[in-house]
Amino acid sequence: MAKKFAKTLVGIGAAAVAGKVAYDKYKTVKEAFTKEENESVDAEVKKYNAIFEKKVVEVEDEEFSGCEIKTVGAKAVLDLGLAVFEKDVYINFNSTASTLTIILPEGVNVACDIEKSVSSVKNLVDNVDEEGIHTVYVIGKAVGSSIEIIPVNFYMDDDDDFEDTDEDIFVDEDKQEAAAEKEALQPSEDGEADDKLDIEEVE
Repeated sequence: MAKKFAKTLVGIGAAAVAGKVAYDKYKTVKEAFTKEENESVDAEVKKYNAIFEKKVVEVEDEEFSGCEIKTVGAKAVLDLGLAVFEKDVYINFNSTASTLTIILPEGVNVACDIEKSVSSVKNLVDNVDEEGIHTVYVIGKAVGSSIEIIPVNFYMDDDDDFEDTDEDIFVDEDKQEAAAEKEALQPSEDGEADDKLDIEEVE
């Protein structure tokens, strides 16, 4: 009886230590994410990060020059529906166990180069072959995530309620968790496009 009790105490202690380690790691990553984002406030290419939270970034009535996004266990929306595009731009991202929705205005094309693992990637923007149309290059890595690139007003029938779309765009949650376990708290140092992957137009 005493041995069983001792084993129980050891198990509880180990769980407590593991929980403390996980929390400390979350806190460290959260602080790094916040610091990185704050330091980019005045930069041309801004950084948006989210870990275990809901986040909506809106760019309205100003020029958008590209950005970098990191998400871990988050639900993020980058709303560029009212942004101004004066040139081709890049959106670099790294998403782990998250949903990421990118909303684009009419009059831009999209080209994707996305490495994915147990993830769903949808580009619902119809490209047009016209002069003067700028291209948004979406480049990144998705692990156990759902990525959607949609035109503005695409979900008008849903009153722009992105929180109700999870069941439609999420892949199997069990597979997500298994794939994300190894990387959930290990976001890449920079989700940059240095992988030299070919970029192809997505019709």
